[in-house]
Amino acid sequence: MDMLTTGVLCFAAGVIVGAGLLFWLLPARRQAGQLIRDRDEARQALNHYRDQVDDHFLKTADLVNDMTQAYRSVHEHLSQGAQVLCSEVGRKRAVAKSLDSAPQADGSEPVAPPLDYAPSAKGGTLAEDFGLQRKQPGPFTPVDVEDSPAPESIVEPPRDYAEGSDDAEDGGQKGKP
Repeated sequence: MDMLTTGVLCFAAGVIVGAGLLFWLLPARRQAGQLIRDRDEARQALNHYRDQVDDHFLKTADLVNDMTQAYRSVHEHLSQGAQVLCSEVGRKRAVAKSLDSAPQADGSEPVAPPLDYAPSAKGGTLAEDFGLQRKQPGPFTPVDVEDSPAPESIVEPPRDYAEGSDDAEDGGQKGKP
């Protein structure tokens, strides 16, 4: 073998050995593998947490439904007991004391929650002035020219002596000797 062939073979062997060492010793490859493992663990933890949240709210919904059913059963039991055990006079007094039929304290009509729609409007949207009352004329209403007082009774605002006056230019010494 001649010298050129030996040099090319040694160079090729060095490149192959160097690439192998870089491939196995390169820290980015190890870091990428660790990041992938960390990401997978975080996804598993998130999925586990979501499952716990779903289970919690499903159990809460079941408990609330059970509570509602128990309340309904108690109400029906009391209603049946009242019908069987109370006299007609007692039932009438109970109805009279019911909150649903109680008159308002101030004698006005019952208070209803505010509407978020216009009951008479087509399309169900509110007009900008729906439910607003016109303002009553107050002490600060604009003055019409016809109704304005005589010019001598109008009080002028005080003059600002610091801006634009001739007195400010000469130091306020104009009228002094």
